[in-house]
Amino acid sequence: MFSRGFTHLFFAQQATADHQGDVFSNYVKSLPPDQRPKTAAYPTLDDPFAGPTSEGIEKILKAAGIKTVYRKTYTIDQKNFDSIANAVKGSGADLVVNGATFEDGVGFVRSLLKIGYTPKMLYQTTAPSLGDQYAKAIGKGNTEGVFYAVSHSPKAKTPGNQAFVAKYKAMFGGTEVPEDAADAYAAAEVMAAAVKAVGGIDDQDKLADWLHNNKVDTILGPLSWDDAGRPQGQFLVGQWQNGVPEIVLPKDAATAQSIVPGWKPSGT
Repeated sequence: MFSRGFTHLFFAQQATADHQGDVFSNYVKSLPPDQRPKTAAYPTLDDPFAGPTSEGIEKILKAAGIKTVYRKTYTIDQKNFDSIANAVKGSGADLVVNGATFEDGVGFVRSLLKIGYTPKMLYQTTAPSLGDQYAKAIGKGNTEGVFYAVSHSPKAKTPGNQAFVAKYKAMFGGTEVPEDAADAYAAAEVMAAAVKAVGGIDDQDKLADWLHNNKVDTILGPLSWDDAGRPQGQFLVGQWQNGVPEIVLPKDAATAQSIVPGWKPSGT
């Protein structure tokens, strides 16, 4: 979409899918040689989000000398992940990057646990960001150390975030604030900022020009865009620690004091 000349198109998250894993990839690159994974596997859903995310991570890690030993694209109707898990186990991958949504991400982890394979590091898209749903689906003890990327943290000290979180819980109840709800709210913040700046909603060119040339503070943090409307920021890196999702990178946004070195499922 961003290469087709739609100058009024803006994506109100920190980065496009192919760059969602950049912060995690650069963290892996920065590890000391004795801690850095040497091989990686990429079981990935055939999906316009999961695929580019997985490929973006692989591009950075391959350039850093981390060898790809397994890559498979599976379809949305894949229900049994035992054969994929066994193939990943056979590859001996130190790091597993699972480009997934929710159900396939859960199914893949369950299959890894079934065959008793625990790679040194596990990164998944989407599934781990769904809070209690993920913990209940694979067992809270099995979440320990799982990495993921996320756009929003309820604990973030970004402008207006605490008010947003409180209002969401007051309106809808529960303890979780879905990432998609925060993203939608941030999109509204972007639109409101542009309308306020240009003085109305009628001149689409003026709105687009203003957004192309300005930064907007949102509950996701500051958002800005290139000439094609691609966001120029970085996603947060989350990790499950002690049964709770935390933000571990970048350091200035971290809600945890340290990073668990790898995936450590307890079977509970």
